[in-house]
Amino acid sequence: MNKERTELNKGNVIEIRCKKCNKLMMEYFVCGDDSAVALQNIGIKCDRCKRVMILKKYSEGMMKEHSENETFRI
Repeated sequence: MNKERTELNKGNVIEIRCKKCNKLMMEYFVCGDDSAVALQNIGIKCDRCKRVMILKKYSEGMMKEHSENETFRI
């Protein structure tokens, strides 16, 4: 793994994973504004278990608060 990618994972990136099968669906790069809505009306489909999630009113602060080890499961 290259050096730049390792440095990004140290707190600047939140991994969004499927709660059911733990597959990585996307990565969110943290910008620093905890109150603004970050992911609004985005649909994500898990290729492994075929779940479809529509994200509404997810703020960066809420994702940081509910994440464990920079991983947010939906």
